[in-house]
Amino acid sequence: MKLGSTIDLFSRYGEQRYEKMKQYGYTCLDLNFADTNSAYYTASEDEVKTMLKAEIDLAAASGVTVWQTHGPWRWPSKDETEEDRAERMEKMKKSIHLTALAGCKYWIVHPIMPHAIYERKDPEKSRSTWDINRAFMRELIKTAHEEGVIICLENMPMPEFSLGKVEDIIKFVKEMDDDHFKICLDTGHAAVTKEAVGDAVRAIGKDLLATLHVHDNNGTHDQHRLPYFGVIDWDDVTRALLEIGFDGSFNYELVDAKNLPDRLQEEIMLKTYSEIGRHLMGEE
Repeated sequence: MKLGSTIDLFSRYGEQRYEKMKQYGYTCLDLNFADTNSAYYTASEDEVKTMLKAEIDLAAASGVTVWQTHGPWRWPSKDETEEDRAERMEKMKKSIHLTALAGCKYWIVHPIMPHAIYERKDPEKSRSTWDINRAFMRELIKTAHEEGVIICLENMPMPEFSLGKVEDIIKFVKEMDDDHFKICLDTGHAAVTKEAVGDAVRAIGKDLLATLHVHDNNGTHDQHRLPYFGVIDWDDVTRALLEIGFDGSFNYELVDAKNLPDRLQEEIMLKTYSEIGRHLMGEE
């Protein structure tokens, strides 16, 4: 395994952000394309290529690789109408293209939510959610094949959403049966849906587990806490990852304490994040 992170923990360091990542043992980046109001979506193709190349080169100069990216996401989801979903489709295909331009293999996406998140107990709405997602993801898979990118469908922290739990995502991905369509396991989301994360790793298995979002919480809310600061059994997570032979990025998706003084952030927090990550990867 390799240690990875979103840039959030290091953004305060500006041009030195990737140097700080490498200093603390990170070699993999989760590049965020979630905000479709960003310049990645609004600028011209040439401007986007220039901007993206600059980011990749800055990371590469410090020995950090773009390992995975995160596709468009907004909340509330706004997926109810065909027009809404067409707008999402356009942005998601653009995001897959950006991922390929970045030389990256893995693109993470959430399920489409056409009936909000409280439809599990409504058979008609649940069937509709799955049908819409089947059609939507099949279209995205075509683009993934064209761009040489693997889509990673992420579990969600929504117990009453019929495509929220890890067990739902496994069933859906197996049904789609395509080598460009795999799974991103979000550990914190699984905790909110009361699923044991180690068992989720084992159920997904090496063939389908492509990427990780690693964080913890109180078992009720999606809080993006550091491992061991919530309810997840992290020792079992480590055992499970080693059992299946996961060799990708152990990728943190943590919230930065932005008001924490720089000295404390670096001397205590960044060191702690890194040491816990190495421990959980089985290096200690």
